[in-house]
Amino acid sequence: MTADVLHKPLDLAQVLAPIGAPRFFAEYWQRRMLALEIGAAEFARIKDEIGPLDIARLAGLARGGTQAWIASEHVAHSVVPVDARNAASFFAAGATLYFLNVPLERLTGGVAAFLGAPGQRVIASIFLTPGSGGASAHFDMHENFTVQLTGAKRWRLGEAPVVSGPMEGHIVGRQLPPTVASMVDAVKEDVPLVADLRPGSLLYIPRGVLHRTGAGVESWSLNLSYCRTTWLELVQGILRRRLTRSAKWRGTLTGVGAHSDPGAQLQNILPELATELRELLSNPDELDRLCQEFIEKPDA
Repeated sequence: MTADVLHKPLDLAQVLAPIGAPRFFAEYWQRRMLALEIGAAEFARIKDEIGPLDIARLAGLARGGTQAWIASEHVAHSVVPVDARNAASFFAAGATLYFLNVPLERLTGGVAAFLGAPGQRVIASIFLTPGSGGASAHFDMHENFTVQLTGAKRWRLGEAPVVSGPMEGHIVGRQLPPTVASMVDAVKEDVPLVADLRPGSLLYIPRGVLHRTGAGVESWSLNLSYCRTTWLELVQGILRRRLTRSAKWRGTLTGVGAHSDPGAQLQNILPELATELRELLSNPDELDRLCQEFIEKPDA
């Protein structure tokens, strides 16, 4: 394989060729997991972009830092920040290492292009899992594509998202985050599906799908995460930018002290605020303009 081919951006459409992009978005995206084998050329491109799988090297590259994940019969799940000097010692003691946000632009850029997402919303991270390691049952708040690089890992997964489009992740057994608690009373470990990954396997896990892992042997894997932009965030952003122009909406909340009547203040100002908000939401031209502004500058 030539150097020019190796250094092209990841072609996720080619990776998903066995099922095709239309079927992926129609049947799997945000709905259920997908496991398949990557073609030799694309897998070689991924490994070439990552480079040597060296603990100290990757710890030095990780923009989001490196974490040691510790779990045992006595410790449900503990996260310890580590660095290039001590990460190997934690791994030798049985911890899983998580190298967060490693700069792999040809990989993250390829995923972003396939999804039509802003490039900065896709990040690459690397996991090094010892033979005795794995992750307890949880679900994530991001869309994840995992590629097995070395070794093997068994995934047990739920059939569908516990919560559709969760804004926060959750580890089973811990207190539910506020946004999740408003939608479900409790989350029980229900992971009937099994995916056994070997080098060259890809697994797509929608956000909200419960999963846990076990390695059995030392295992390196790549995780490509789309840190999603939701329609809720779009509306929040465009409303904030628009309403910031209003002196009334920029007004300081007053009259809420012990000797004041907050109800009276709200009765005075709420009708005026509601009128401005109603005018904005009922103006299709204004909404179209604000949406177009977001599309052109999604992180402005």
